[in-house]
Amino acid sequence: MGGQKPKAARLACGCICVISAVGMAISSLSVSAQARDILLLAGGGFAFRSFSQYTGAIIPLNNNKDVFPQEGPMMRFWQKSFAFSYTTELTPNNPAETRIDAFGGGITGELGYQKELSQGQLAGYIGLSYRQFRLSPKDPGADLNNNPVGIPLTLEGNWSFFEKVSVASNISYTVFQKDYWAQLKVGYQPSASPLQLGPEVVLQGGSEYQYLRLGAFVSGIKLGNTYLGFNIGLRDDLRENRQSLYGDVNLSFFY
Repeated sequence: MGGQKPKAARLACGCICVISAVGMAISSLSVSAQARDILLLAGGGFAFRSFSQYTGAIIPLNNNKDVFPQEGPMMRFWQKSFAFSYTTELTPNNPAETRIDAFGGGITGELGYQKELSQGQLAGYIGLSYRQFRLSPKDPGADLNNNPVGIPLTLEGNWSFFEKVSVASNISYTVFQKDYWAQLKVGYQPSASPLQLGPEVVLQGGSEYQYLRLGAFVSGIKLGNTYLGFNIGLRDDLRENRQSLYGDVNLSFFY
């Protein structure tokens, strides 16, 4: 235990430094920002033996208008926390599977560019992320804390094929941490409002988990200056061979 304290202290110090740098960057940018320059986001989700939460900020770097730009360089910051469980054999001498509860958190900063197309948008991002997990009981064979620093690569797209129907995709992979996320949504816009609804499919995973989600979403519910969205459906835990319901709530507003 004595040998682990200096390492924990260094990791905590590094996390505090990154958080401070992110906070200073957002503060310095918001001082000179025009109206509606920054998009703020927050949300959370649940499923069987798992929970996730996030906050984020999307900052255009060349915005001189009173509306959020559809094209140009972008900067994004994320804070995330999550909890899930998995089963494993803790030691070769103990073949019985043990359930491990994983609790984690992290922060991410990204730079990218969004391109406006004739029928939608396409965006790509590269960034730097930091995360840490607490495992209960401890799992010496887990890879979750082997690489606290990762490089996320993200590709996002949105295409309108008909007047009221659009397809959105989001694909990301974090180098070193081996996390991935692939989402496909087909949205129907019943009126001229931002409201959209439709089906979605998500495949996400990492070194100790892999989920397939099939469900539906509603987004763009306008509540004053805030937009509200929901996701709900069935999640298949591909490693544990277990199905359960999942639900997400998402909020966004301009600052």
